Amino acid sequence: MKHIDSHNILTDAQYGFRKRRSCETQLIQTVQDLARNIDSAGQIDVILLDFSKAFDKVLHQRLLAKLKFYRIRNNLLKWITSFLVARE
Repeated sequence: MKHIDSHNILTDAQYGFRKRRSCETQLIQTVQDLARNIDSAGQIDVILLDFSKAFDKVLHQRLLAKLKFYRIRNNLLKWITSFLVARE
């Protein structure tokens, strides 16, 4: 995470698996955004996605290539590769 944070790889809107962020904090932020738009008579568009079994759907080799692109290397890349290879 130190590498990811120091290179600003994740958007600020990413809440999952980050320190001091959770489903609850994302929900609070979403409700605040909705309320602000309602108060200002703004437009609200919502898209809901279900990422259940996300690792079953992603091409593991493509994910590993992206990790390499973002300079994830050495033991961390080996660990993630080991995690994914056992699931193909």
